[in-house]
Amino acid sequence: MKPHTSLIMAISLDGKISTRDGAGPRFTSEADGIRLRETRSHADAILVGAGTIIADDPTFTEHGKYKDLRLQRGLTANPIKVVVSGSGSVPETARMFQPNGAPALVFTTERIPPTRLASLEQVAEVHRVGETTVDFRRVVEILAEMYQVKRLLVEGGGQVNFDLFRAGLIDEVYLTLCPKIIGGRDVVTSVEGDGFDFLDIVDVELLNHRAVDSEIFLHYRVQRN
Repeated sequence: MKPHTSLIMAISLDGKISTRDGAGPRFTSEADGIRLRETRSHADAILVGAGTIIADDPTFTEHGKYKDLRLQRGLTANPIKVVVSGSGSVPETARMFQPNGAPALVFTTERIPPTRLASLEQVAEVHRVGETTVDFRRVVEILAEMYQVKRLLVEGGGQVNFDLFRAGLIDEVYLTLCPKIIGGRDVVTSVEGDGFDFLDIVDVELLNHRAVDSEIFLHYRVQRN
């Protein structure tokens, strides 16, 4: 049984999740930060790509109200921390690997260099799931079977999001539409990869929406064919 998998992203009006200078999603509001932490408080595990760890260096450690919410829901104080990197490029010095009572997991492939594997095994539990590309179906199977993950929250980036959509693993999307224009043909968007052909487009159904000042919070369910 796969975890219920949610994707949460904040995008500019033109679909970007960062800026030309790689500043990340710092263009979002305080209200978006609150929504992110509230959504995290329901998750057993949080999954990101190596690029997100390198750019943003999150800890995924909860404090105060949100830690209390997790404990009230019968969850651990902090979610399991998961990073995906086919080459193992995530640095072992990343803050997600600092002890906080929750496991840190790396999903990679057989092409990870032995030295990188040895370094990451010092700070995380490493799973090789694929020869050259990460098998995301195996990722969620391991999370469910070995770590009892029932609710998985995905926080990007664009390539990871595409791979999960392509594998049919995303169940719902929390999207924040920010009143910003960023532009740039090479600036990363919320879903990257090779893209879908017309017959493979992913359909979603709007569940609810609300506006806070000029920012719009959207919640969608992914429709299955």
